[in-house]
Amino acid sequence: MSEETTTETALVEETIEAVETEVTQVPEDSLDSWKRNARKWEKLAKADADAAARWREFEAAQKPIQERLAEELATTKAEAESARAELLRLQIASAKGITGDATKLLRGSTQEELEAEADTILSLMEKASTPKPPLPDSNQGKPSSATAGAITDVAQLDRMTPAEIMKAKADGRLDGLLGKI
Repeated sequence: MSEETTTETALVEETIEAVETEVTQVPEDSLDSWKRNARKWEKLAKADADAAARWREFEAAQKPIQERLAEELATTKAEAESARAELLRLQIASAKGITGDATKLLRGSTQEELEAEADTILSLMEKASTPKPPLPDSNQGKPSSATAGAITDVAQLDRMTPAEIMKAKADGRLDGLLGKI
């Protein structure tokens, strides 16, 4: 085992010595060309970095414009859809004969929904416009309680005693004669 370690150490030392001799044996003109190439690539890297910075600034300036245009597009699309729905609603109302405030009752997003709603409104309008027969008056033909036993002329009053007059007044039988009815 120690033999293997010694061989490995020897190999590593030989490799290090070989690399050191190569580095020390590089000719001077080769070093100058490396320096020139390094400077050239450094200038190119700086130019690329400047161009990238300018591009990021341009993108940042364009982003608000793009966002604004996207918002305007969304708003315009929503307004167009609303106008289309309103036009369809009014066309169906006109075709079905619905006028005035009844057109505001039409709700729906498709033509089929609006037509069904228009038919419902029309049937309700027909029911509402049909005159209803008057309800029978259960008191018709019967004397009312206010007129039953009412004193209608002064001759009847002359035949009454003061106590009967006071009672008739309290019962409301004198209201017609006194002008309260």
